[in-house]
Amino acid sequence: MDKQVAYYVQGKDKTLYFTPGGMTLVLKRAQDSVGARGGTGDPGGPSSSSARGQAGDKHEAIPGLEKGEFEKMPSNRYVVKLDFSGANSGVRPEGRDKTAAVISYFRGGRENWHTAIPTYSEILYRDLWPGIDLVYSGTVDRLKYEFIVHPGADPSQIRLAYRGIEGMDLERNGRLRVATPLSDFYDDAPVAWQQKDGERKNIPIAYEVDHSEAAESHSYGFSIGEYDHAQTLVLDPAVFVFCGFIGGSAADDGYGIAVDMTGNVYVTGSTASDESTFPVTVGPDLTHNSPGLSGYPDAFVAKINPQGTALIYCGYIGGSKWDIGKSIAVDSGGNAFICGYTESTESTFPFVVGPDLTFNGITDAFVAKLSPTGTNLVYCGYIGGNTNDDAEGIAVDGTGNAYIAGLTYSSPPYFPVMVGPDLTPNGGMDGYVAKVNASGSGLVYCGFIGGSGSDAVRRIAVDSSGYAYISGETRSTEASFPVAGGPDLTFNGGVVDAFIAKVDVSGASLIYCGYLGGTDWDEGKGIAVDQAGNAYVTGFTSSSPAEGFPVIGGPDLTHNGLADAFVAKVNASGTGIGFCGYIGGASDDKGYGIALDPAGNVNVQGWTKSSQATFPVKLGPDLTHNGDADLFAARVDPSGSRLDYCSYIGGSLGEYGYALAVDQSGNAFVTGYIYDSGGTLSVVTGPDLSWNGDFDALVARIQYFDERVSRHAVGDFDGDGRDEAAVDFGTGGVWIYDGGAWTQLTPANPESLLAADVDGDTLDEILADQGANGLWLWNAGEWSQLSAVNGDGMAAGDVDADGAAEVVGDFAAVGLWLYNAGSWTQLSGVNADWALVRDLDGSGGAEIVGDFGVTGLWLWNADVWTQLSGVNADYAAFGDTNGTGGHELVGDFGATGLWLWGNGSWTQLSGLNADYLISADVDNSGDDEVIGDFGATGLWLWDSGVWTILSGLNADFIISANVDNDGDDEMVADFGPLGLWLWARTRS
Repeated sequence: MDKQVAYYVQGKDKTLYFTPGGMTLVLKRAQDSVGARGGTGDPGGPSSSSARGQAGDKHEAIPGLEKGEFEKMPSNRYVVKLDFSGANSGVRPEGRDKTAAVISYFRGGRENWHTAIPTYSEILYRDLWPGIDLVYSGTVDRLKYEFIVHPGADPSQIRLAYRGIEGMDLERNGRLRVATPLSDFYDDAPVAWQQKDGERKNIPIAYEVDHSEAAESHSYGFSIGEYDHAQTLVLDPAVFVFCGFIGGSAADDGYGIAVDMTGNVYVTGSTASDESTFPVTVGPDLTHNSPGLSGYPDAFVAKINPQGTALIYCGYIGGSKWDIGKSIAVDSGGNAFICGYTESTESTFPFVVGPDLTFNGITDAFVAKLSPTGTNLVYCGYIGGNTNDDAEGIAVDGTGNAYIAGLTYSSPPYFPVMVGPDLTPNGGMDGYVAKVNASGSGLVYCGFIGGSGSDAVRRIAVDSSGYAYISGETRSTEASFPVAGGPDLTFNGGVVDAFIAKVDVSGASLIYCGYLGGTDWDEGKGIAVDQAGNAYVTGFTSSSPAEGFPVIGGPDLTHNGLADAFVAKVNASGTGIGFCGYIGGASDDKGYGIALDPAGNVNVQGWTKSSQATFPVKLGPDLTHNGDADLFAARVDPSGSRLDYCSYIGGSLGEYGYALAVDQSGNAFVTGYIYDSGGTLSVVTGPDLSWNGDFDALVARIQYFDERVSRHAVGDFDGDGRDEAAVDFGTGGVWIYDGGAWTQLTPANPESLLAADVDGDTLDEILADQGANGLWLWNAGEWSQLSAVNGDGMAAGDVDADGAAEVVGDFAAVGLWLYNAGSWTQLSGVNADWALVRDLDGSGGAEIVGDFGVTGLWLWNADVWTQLSGVNADYAAFGDTNGTGGHELVGDFGATGLWLWGNGSWTQLSGLNADYLISADVDNSGDDEVIGDFGATGLWLWDSGVWTILSGLNADFIISANVDNDGDDEMVADFGPLGLWLWARTRS
């Protein structure tokens, strides 16, 4: 960066530089930006040419980064300078209102690094003209500037002059139009005001343009009406200049994502946006793409706060050539571990303590560790040989060792094999796995995995004992590929098979290694491992069951056309498949990221070109395909048989997802890249809500709310006649709210909570599903375990009318069980999607309603199951809607809407699908009302056949309780960033 530049702002089609003498605007045509993609290919890496099919092959891989995509384009930049005429030449701009984000550039040797560069919301030119300050600040879509005219100062001193423009004129609405050969931009009509007696008084103001022939540049000032010269005067125009914050005008892509224990999100990828090319002259910028400026992408790593509202840091890692970040992991201390590949030699790449400090040829893999503040590279070094080498996946263990997986064309003695599963190259491209010690100074092991065909390792996971699990794809048959004890020991005859392997702690051998595929095209992309050593894999396949793809108990057992994403579970020994099924529609669907949440649910992410007519959308933020490719996110239950949700994220042009992480609360975080020039992506809170040009990196959090799983329990736990609320605050544990104060019940984070009078003493107890730790009961301050088995769900009610509630536990493959008086009895050997307990017939004893998926809704009463509906319901709620003492059932049947079951028949309440339902007696009328959250249309209340709107906002969740002991129920709604709100009936 030129030394005269004090601050800069980078946007999608304009970059702004602030110098002592003025401001420089670099205009750029976004549609001609460097980095415009052309063609297709697997995202980055020297493997692309051999990993995908030949031109025209139906298995062509996804659009991604290719060297040709960053070709230098003819310059489309145009430079305009705004001078401060007659200003104080000694004034230097100052940053003001410092933000939390810092920027670091790790390029070349340590002496060339620029770290912990602060960012600011405002730039101040103090006393630019005598008694006059100039303040710049950025809003979402414009650059705002204010002149602060202090008492006694003369505003006629303010003169601004443009150089490099074609013309400047005033429009009828008072705006100032500035014309350039590339595009016009505008200064909005100015506003002036003074603060007097606590009120803001507007002062007449207009632009005053100098049209004299003697003018050497296009200059202007302001014509100001009468004002109080003894008070401060503020002149307040705004320039319509977009100011993007993360993405630049070229291609920016996210390839890896991780989340730490406190919810901070870490993203890595590549950016070709160039922040440092300050133009010296005005007019067409012919130097931007000159040989002196590389135009190559850098790897980037960014840390985003838990709320998703701002960057904590953003750093660039790279040299003079190609540098791509492919995967990221984070340890318990907040250190970020990044891997990828680079073409940059040690003369420009920021090597510092690392496994290899010398570039080896063509492309090398690299591995780096970044400090929690993002301001220091703890280590950074190469892994590679004399040809192409790439690092695709990274994981970190509890002691700080990093595990790397990737692909290489290099062979010994150039490639650094040592202890490893295979020390001999097998021909062409091989996969490899390596372990870097905690200091980053050396390799613990490094070896090949492959056969005589092309082989690539795409992702890696590590368990608590130090075993490494890898997934990828191979063209090698069992004659040369190191199959051993895996799920399938025979190559399946297609061009490519997915594979999965487990590497022992020493790295010297494979515990198992086997294929996963059919006779068509199959690739493994993502891998995760649970505490028991079971491995979970996602990828994509064109193989149908008839072609040998090993479907078993998965979310979909039928191939849907072209390529489908798949999800599979391989048992701890590697010898068998727990489940394996498809996620897809009629077009191309590909899985890339996979992660497990604390409850054992399997989260999958990728991209799809299938519309909702064939893609299995279910719940989620977007159930409608948006055009071209959409990113998708899905959650599969622990049994592998059911999708809990499956949703699109996208706009009209194209979104590709490549990585996924999950936090301790089960929220899913995804990254990829997006092209959204039309603004069709539904952005919510985020570090940057505007498209910046070309492809932008995308990061999103999906908060899954399952109305069947309660994170709270409401009841009278202490006998004071007033309800208390127990709330699960995730990693903060469970707390109870009583009489205005919070008390912690347990630091554990349960999967669900429920209130029920289990012992029949008229007081409610709290049931907590602690996942792998079983089912627990809280009673009068004490915890006791009801079951050590990990359940999918629970419900409670007085089934036998003895005054005490029984507990229904859904224990997945072993079915539904009833807990009564200290013992368990099986109700059904079939796994239910959900179960609820209510007294439907007013007899005093509760019935059990279970949703058994494709077989529909069933009612259990007096030891007999009876079918209520052959249709699978998303969920149901109960309420005494007619005041007769029995409860009616309200079923949400997805696209067919809401239906009420009572007196043996169904009646439709609404043709719309609600996000979730509750019932409550909000008017103390003796009957219950139904409250439905209908997403974007808000919260609605149904009473006596009529719907009434409660709020136009979409709540995250809502609960009802009689919190003030007045006889009717109040409602508490969580409106996300707006907080918790209480709804109570208005009384006359």
